[in-house]
Amino acid sequence: MSIHDELDRTRQALQALEQAVAGLRSRLGPHLDVLRLMDDLARCTADLRRLEEQVRAPQRHELMVIPDDDRDHGLWGAGDVDHEGLGAPGRRAP
Repeated sequence: MSIHDELDRTRQALQALEQAVAGLRSRLGPHLDVLRLMDDLARCTADLRRLEEQVRAPQRHELMVIPDDDRDHGLWGAGDVDHEGLGAPGRRAP
């Protein structure tokens, strides 16, 4: 089964659940747990929609090239930069 088939099955299951929850709401009214189910269902539907958009959109992967040459040590300041884990030279703990 393809991913598109799985997405379609999931969409159908959510639609069936939506109908069932609507039936509960018509019988029980605005019961707190029914309202929570409706909110959860809306969130699941939105998540599935985003997932479908991601899966069906063409995938583009751009590689980032990180050069292997030396780093510019001038970026680290003029020696007044804190040494990792040691603090700045010449400072004492309070």
